[in-house]
Amino acid sequence: MRNDFSKNQVVDLRRPLGKIPDESKVAFLKEYFRRFRFSLKFWLVLICALIFISTLFLFLKGYFPFSIQRSNQNIYQLPQKAIPRGLNLVFYADGYESWDEFNSDVDSLTRNIKKVEPWKAYERFNIYRINPGKEADFCRVKTENERKPVLRCEEKINRYFEQLELSRAKFIVLSRKDFQSWANVSRLQDSGVFFSLPQKLEPATEVPHSYLMLHLLGHAFGLKDEEKFVIAKAEGEPHEPNGPNCAPDKETAEKWWGDLAESRSDRVGYFKTCAGSEDYVRPTESSLMNLADLEKFIPDYGPVSERYLRKILDYCFSESKTGYESDSDFFKQYPELKKCLE
Repeated sequence: MRNDFSKNQVVDLRRPLGKIPDESKVAFLKEYFRRFRFSLKFWLVLICALIFISTLFLFLKGYFPFSIQRSNQNIYQLPQKAIPRGLNLVFYADGYESWDEFNSDVDSLTRNIKKVEPWKAYERFNIYRINPGKEADFCRVKTENERKPVLRCEEKINRYFEQLELSRAKFIVLSRKDFQSWANVSRLQDSGVFFSLPQKLEPATEVPHSYLMLHLLGHAFGLKDEEKFVIAKAEGEPHEPNGPNCAPDKETAEKWWGDLAESRSDRVGYFKTCAGSEDYVRPTESSLMNLADLEKFIPDYGPVSERYLRKILDYCFSESKTGYESDSDFFKQYPELKKCLE
């Protein structure tokens, strides 16, 4: 009897070909190659599907931190569309009761930051918000062996930042705990601002708090204190006077901001005391980087610091195609910023 493969008969493909009856060899080979073609098509479709999924993953990753799972959406609030080479500000809630309170404080601070140059003219902010809830209590106020009460956080907090997969960012911890706000003095590398907000910001309190945030944000990009009191009263070591707004002596200061001292003599000069030392020279009598003398306080960075910050934003946090030769003196003074040209 002839084999009829249309009737769903099972063919054992493991049988040696020589053992198959002659009248079945043709049908057997047809069935064998039919199954082979089906298998080949299956694997081709699977490979194409994997390529498509991988491409889609890479595409979406450019707009969203794809590693953040759907189950974590109540922890993260992301920009609708991240601006390439924009300035990433990541706000983290420590001890907040609700998202509403946290968002209110973030909105108040960012709104007032954008009222002061160079942030006012800058339009490439990427604002990220992280609120893990009160149960994620990773930060403590530390007083032992500290010059002032400061906030110290466990390394576990970094997991929340790492999920965002940002290449350059400033991490701002807003805390309901009471301590002396502080920031890492940095330039380009990732750094932290630790900001004490025991109470929700109100119209009467948001402006002075925003000045302090602007001061600390200046530190996060390398600006020095234009004062001695805060550091000296705690007998702290002075910061290195390596610019942009603090020089070791007047001769160096003339090289760094002599042009502005001539063109903006109303604001720029050579004033004693900055970065904790009375011997160092600063460019302005009063600015956001000098919160010790509030009688003469002027709520801006001053021409020298503003020019420096504007260059960092232009060279490092925009799509500007600046070359080394276009501002070689700047990159020689701050060689770490040459990474922005890559």
